[in-house]
Amino acid sequence: MKRLMICAAAAALRCACGKAPPASPAAAPPPAAAAPAPTAAPAGQVPRVFACRGNEPSWALDIAVDGADFRTLDAEARFDGVLKANEGGSFRFSGLAADSTGQEVNALMSPGQCFDTMADGPAQPFIAQVLLPDGTEASGCCRAEYGLDIAAAPHFDAATKAPDDWSRWLADLAPALVRCTNDAGVDTVDVPVAWPMNRGKATVRLRDSSGARFDCLVDLGSNRIEDVSPVAASEFQPGEGEPRWLPARDAPPVLACGQVEQVLLGGDVVLGYLHYAAGCD
Repeated sequence: MKRLMICAAAAALRCACGKAPPASPAAAPPPAAAAPAPTAAPAGQVPRVFACRGNEPSWALDIAVDGADFRTLDAEARFDGVLKANEGGSFRFSGLAADSTGQEVNALMSPGQCFDTMADGPAQPFIAQVLLPDGTEASGCCRAEYGLDIAAAPHFDAATKAPDDWSRWLADLAPALVRCTNDAGVDTVDVPVAWPMNRGKATVRLRDSSGARFDCLVDLGSNRIEDVSPVAASEFQPGEGEPRWLPARDAPPVLACGQVEQVLLGGDVVLGYLHYAAGCD
């Protein structure tokens, strides 16, 4: 009898040990972190500057509307070219070396989340495919700086101008503005004001990169510059600076805020731009 009880106890123990314990509920996997969305372009603005970076080997390409600076750990070079928009939201830059070596750099910046493979950080809003100066292909990520969409800016219309807006005289003054900004010997950034005078003359006020101002006196009949003289810091004309005339260059200006108009005046060639800074900080 004792042997039977031991066997029964052993059998019960074997039964208990062989039974799988109740399964505990599986812990839910942590939710995957959502990739940060690239910063959206401000309303009415488009990319005007790209800062692109890549690895293996390390390179940097800083692209503006009229050129790009290329850098590696060992060298750097300037490339002259133009930043252009493609359909679908991508942008392309093609440039030639400024030192006349014949080297080229080409870059295609396409919208999309891009993560730096060698660094932690948020997604960049553009993916770059680049043909480097040595002919090799590379990829990287770009961040963008935005500005007003100059190509979509409305055309100047004198009929819409207020009585205190100096640009209402622009149809008569435009040749003088172009002449003074190109030929007055001033490194002109903009024209804050211009006005007609007696005896068929006009004054165009030029401002250089240091903020210094110069008055350019022009004969409207011959478009001849008669005098260029500095302006005292305390001297201002009514309406000066609103708007500013920006001379047309190889590439449109980069403007972060305000309103801009293209000035064509009877042709299809842009002579310059009017920038109203109201609303800018």
